[in-house]
Amino acid sequence: MFSFRPYAISAGALIAVAASVNSSYAQQSDNGLTLEEVVVTAQKKSESLQDAPISLLAFDSEKLEKLGVSDVGDIQGAVPNLSTAPHPTNRNSLTAFIRGVGNADLQITKDPAVGVYLDGVYLGRSAGLTADIADVQAIEVLRGPQGTLYGRNTTGGAISIRSAQPDEEFSLKQKLSKGNRGYWRSLTQANIPLSDSLMMRAAFSRSAEDGWVENTGAGKDFGEQQKLAARIAIRWLVNDEVSIDYAYDQSEIEGGQLAYQLTRTTNANGAGFAPFARESRQSSLSVNNLESSSDDVSGHSLVATWFVNDDLTVKSITAYRDLDEFAYQDYSASAHHFSGGMFPSLVASGAEILDTRTDKVQDQISQEIQFLGTMADGKIDYVGGLYYFKEEGSEDQLASLNLLALGGFPQIAEEYYEIDARAESLAAFSQLEYTPEILEQRLHLTLGLRYTSDKREATKYDNLYNNQNGATVGGDQTSSKFTPSFTAAYDISDDINAYAKIATAYRAGGFNTRGTEARFAGGFEPEELLAYEIGSKAELLNRRIRLNLAAFWYEYTDLQVDQSDPVNIIATDTFNAGEAEMSGAEMDLTAVLTRDLQLNVSYGYLDASYQSFIQYGQEVSQSKNVPSAPQHSYNVSLDYTRPVAIGELSATVNYSWEDEYYFSTQGIARKDDVGLLSATLGVSNIAIGDSELSVQLWGRNLENKTYAAHEIDWAESGFVTTIFGEPRSFGVDVTLSF
Repeated sequence: MFSFRPYAISAGALIAVAASVNSSYAQQSDNGLTLEEVVVTAQKKSESLQDAPISLLAFDSEKLEKLGVSDVGDIQGAVPNLSTAPHPTNRNSLTAFIRGVGNADLQITKDPAVGVYLDGVYLGRSAGLTADIADVQAIEVLRGPQGTLYGRNTTGGAISIRSAQPDEEFSLKQKLSKGNRGYWRSLTQANIPLSDSLMMRAAFSRSAEDGWVENTGAGKDFGEQQKLAARIAIRWLVNDEVSIDYAYDQSEIEGGQLAYQLTRTTNANGAGFAPFARESRQSSLSVNNLESSSDDVSGHSLVATWFVNDDLTVKSITAYRDLDEFAYQDYSASAHHFSGGMFPSLVASGAEILDTRTDKVQDQISQEIQFLGTMADGKIDYVGGLYYFKEEGSEDQLASLNLLALGGFPQIAEEYYEIDARAESLAAFSQLEYTPEILEQRLHLTLGLRYTSDKREATKYDNLYNNQNGATVGGDQTSSKFTPSFTAAYDISDDINAYAKIATAYRAGGFNTRGTEARFAGGFEPEELLAYEIGSKAELLNRRIRLNLAAFWYEYTDLQVDQSDPVNIIATDTFNAGEAEMSGAEMDLTAVLTRDLQLNVSYGYLDASYQSFIQYGQEVSQSKNVPSAPQHSYNVSLDYTRPVAIGELSATVNYSWEDEYYFSTQGIARKDDVGLLSATLGVSNIAIGDSELSVQLWGRNLENKTYAAHEIDWAESGFVTTIFGEPRSFGVDVTLSF
């Protein structure tokens, strides 16, 4: 059984040392080397990062640019205990795990465990999350359950994206980027005040790249993509008390085919595949007709804010979003690439070995009413509200399999299914922070409570194999849950605080889209989480150093995990694994070394295991691994900024490391440990008349490391296929600002 004691002793010792050092240093003169305050909205209100009792990392637009972040997936290397990977059938979609909690299969009848929010609006599906971000202001990654304020599907954590908002100053920025492998991007951002009370902001981005694996057969290359992103926002200051914000965003992605490469065989059934296996990254593969995948995502939001008085603000967030996705994936490129072996006739005839075609559409509406304010003469800060969410969608998939009777399969098999799904959620939530008069108002007690009611319905038409009659099955689920939380925080000094938290969360149940009819109808139950966390946040040496620590322990019940069917590799089931325990720690350090040089170090430790795992009626916990749970991960970056004659010189070097982990519970498909080095070098604020010019060189994976971005273990078929990560990339950004 895990004990908090070692973590608590270590954290307590560090806090004591930090307090002593900070106290002594405060006697020294301030030399002007201080960190800027970081403002976050993790608790649905603006507050200092250091005041939020949450393990989180926040990145503003400047930092995101230095890190080379253009979509949500790019943030992984900067956030320990966050693991992202492309969806197994579509590079355009994203799977995310925080502290080992997430899901790899983004079915229409299953919710993610990491909630993604755009300007406060929950994104029900992860399709299109690798789209370019047109006008981002900040990204916040909240590690740990966020059940009180964010709802049912944040057992792992939440990723909050904040867009830039219109203001009273005119500005225009044009950014052009060019890189290797045919990469280019154009980004235009404009802020236009229309009157004293009406202002508008617009952004438009287009980009393209050739990919890094050539398709020597017919069709596009693997990874070849074209992206479009646009956003328009309008702010109306109705009067001194009321403001209305409207925003529309759209993103489109064309291409994005994943280059699955046969890397190794695992049993006797895969012996015939061995001649095709290559564990090194191949620069070219071949399929006969590589089709394009596509994602089209758009959304509207309307936010009305009423400042009732100094003690109360009322906010309404109304949103509608829709997506249309087609994903094509050919898993047999390696076999086609190498002639001869056991597939000469297939290669010659152009027959495919395994491919899938998936159509997914979804639309959602949501409404949230928030009440934010203070009462009891400022002793109580509160956030409360009501939330409604509804989505409707469908998912159709055709999987074609030709394995020549390997592993008991017929020569040709097809699985086809059609899913119609609906989900509805209602919630009421409240969080109160009480600061009593005792202890010089250094003690802060926070109580949170959320009640959620969920309903999900789905219907499936399934035709398992060619020339066999299908069946229509349906199912419905209802669930409700209270998710309370309690936090005690204490200000040791003006610059150092410590907190302890107990939180609960749950994720709604669902249906096995790619399972058999019986397993679809039976579905899977909600998962529940009880989480303990202690932490401290400190600013030391006259705010030259920011040190944030956290340690956590999770108890999961009915944890939802994905598992391939051992008989039918096309089918995937979600199981309620029973019980799981996860523990770990995080450290985030920012230090101003000199007037020109800043150091950032983040580290994450994770220990995750199943205590009970019932699969097909058998206890198998001892043979299962928690996927996407690296034991150690860290990030180190150095930011250098110095005025020069023509402007400002800046350079950033960033190194991220992640231990090996498994992509599935079987413990075969894996990601080896890997460290990636990236850097930027640029000059900004170059005056050209009334405008400013910036030029930045950038490079990612500078050591050209070969690593697995994702793998699939094809169970009894006896082989593993791998998607390799992007090789070395480099380019230049040129930005003109008016």
